[in-house]
Amino acid sequence: MFVPLTAEAVSPVDFFATESESSDENMIKMTTDLFFSQFQTIDGYSVNDRRKEHYSRDLPTGDGISFYAEIQESPDGQWMCTLNAIKNSGEKNVSSTKKYESYYKILLDAKPSIENLLTNLSGNLPLSSQENSVFENMDFPPSKPAAGGIDSIAGTWGGEKDVEKILILRGGKGFVIFKNGASMNIQVAVEGTAVTVTQTGRSNASFFPDIPRPVALKNAASAEPVRWSLSINSDGTLSGTKNTLLLKAGSTEEVFYGTVNVTWTKR
Repeated sequence: MFVPLTAEAVSPVDFFATESESSDENMIKMTTDLFFSQFQTIDGYSVNDRRKEHYSRDLPTGDGISFYAEIQESPDGQWMCTLNAIKNSGEKNVSSTKKYESYYKILLDAKPSIENLLTNLSGNLPLSSQENSVFENMDFPPSKPAAGGIDSIAGTWGGEKDVEKILILRGGKGFVIFKNGASMNIQVAVEGTAVTVTQTGRSNASFFPDIPRPVALKNAASAEPVRWSLSINSDGTLSGTKNTLLLKAGSTEEVFYGTVNVTWTKR
């Protein structure tokens, strides 16, 4: 079980570029950005963005942790993902390697994988555990064929002012990554030209950036899932409404569930 550090024990993390020989540079960048955003949501760690640099022991670092991922295609068509965490003091290095049947499984497993790695790094392991490798073979059931037109809209989208990007994965799952660093899991369904996107998992105050932070914190725990009702347009965009928690006009504290118009554009 992952136990976050206390506020008094915040540890700095240098987050480096992903190492990969894959020709799909966009997918590697998307995964790196997702790992980065998920790391930022873990309490007790202050993340320093060094995604443009490749990790080397010779690079100057602080007293905290260096982190980077390695992603490679397996000869059997699957994917190998290794997460590395190095204590810059030199007392311990840990790595965790997992095998995934499809790329989007790496994305779905991002946060728990990071948390498990940090647990191993902070655990009472002997100093002789240097370069320790924890190998976990992930056995996932075969993926079902994507229903409807999910494949046609899979990819990276943008369009909402407080959202950095929306990732729609083949199979109907995905993520909304906010500019404030929060990441929301979503489920996507397509029927004809109608697209329904629904938040899955618990609500977070950061999902409502238009609402004053104290009010969002007060209401997030009981908030209904955010839901989008969109249509596929002839120009390739997705447009429609987003049902979410909104601040009442003229008020600084009262909220209600309402709809706003949105348009997503594929990147």
